[in-house]
Amino acid sequence: MILRGTAQPIVADSVFGDSHGLEIHTVAAGSARGAAEKGEVIPWDMVRAVEGQSGGTGLAEFLEIGEDLWRARIRIERGDAALAQAELAKHWSRFRDADGPTAALVAEGLLRCALSAGDLRAAADPWLACLRHRGMGIASRFPTLPPAIDASNGLLPELSPFMPASRRAELIGACESAKASGESGEVARSIVRIAKGVRISAPSGVPGSGPELGLESGNDPAKESSPALRALGLLEDIASAADVRSLDKAVGSFDRAFEEPPSYLSAWRIAAIGTCRARIARTAPVVAGAAASDRAGALGRAALEFLAVPASGLDRTGLVDAYALEEAASLLRESGDESSAAQLAVLAEQKLQDITHSSGR
Repeated sequence: MILRGTAQPIVADSVFGDSHGLEIHTVAAGSARGAAEKGEVIPWDMVRAVEGQSGGTGLAEFLEIGEDLWRARIRIERGDAALAQAELAKHWSRFRDADGPTAALVAEGLLRCALSAGDLRAAADPWLACLRHRGMGIASRFPTLPPAIDASNGLLPELSPFMPASRRAELIGACESAKASGESGEVARSIVRIAKGVRISAPSGVPGSGPELGLESGNDPAKESSPALRALGLLEDIASAADVRSLDKAVGSFDRAFEEPPSYLSAWRIAAIGTCRARIARTAPVVAGAAASDRAGALGRAALEFLAVPASGLDRTGLVDAYALEEAASLLRESGDESSAAQLAVLAEQKLQDITHSSGR
């Protein structure tokens, strides 16, 4: 067996090939790579040729696929994601639900291509596959490049649940159409709930459950075992809190869980607080004798919560900033401050234009 980038062949007693890669059962000592462990799986993009008897079917086909994937990997590493996308896309159906290092390359490669093009819809499915591979302990196939996803929890900063109106349907559609199950499927559903503003209802006949009634997502065993679900669950608790007391409790839970959160997660936290404050201000019951200025003041204070997002400088994607500016403009418009609302609407539109220009869309 000859690997790409090496001149010395690897000698094996037998090999077996499938969608995971080429599995080496034994290797003679003294080769350039030394004695490989029994059962080592080599991804197809690393295999240039195999000679002699081998197990598995379609070995020639996998070698051809491996050449495509090798070419795509090299192009991404050189910064030419646009040319790599077509090579990866034609093999996505084969590797979409597969495991192993070869499938991990296809998923992460397509994710990087989508992010390079600013295509959120195309990013969702491969990202969720990457999340699944991460949970299985499969390392990134692009170790020399900056991480595409958060190494601490698997979240994707570009796919924030707090999206401006023009991108929200795209995000929701991408997550809802993604073929993901297990942890990845739960992550997709959580993002959709937050983006739609759907509050988790208490189970029938179980008083006091649900985040708006004081159940912290951090206490859910499934979310405890998944860093991505835990982070999203805590954000969901903040965004869906029923009142100020519940909001303060949810924010406290988040802050205890993430003493030093990454910048994008801090931006999401502020956006979640603004989302909750806006809903509370809009749905507060009208008290007899209260002046109209009281409601206007509450709406204005909620708008200030949103403006803390762009003021923080934490959002590197620009999408959460745009969301916050749009929401703040809407709140000020409802409060009667048309002039300030118009100014913020212009800033939000400019932010979206900058995002579109930078991604080339």
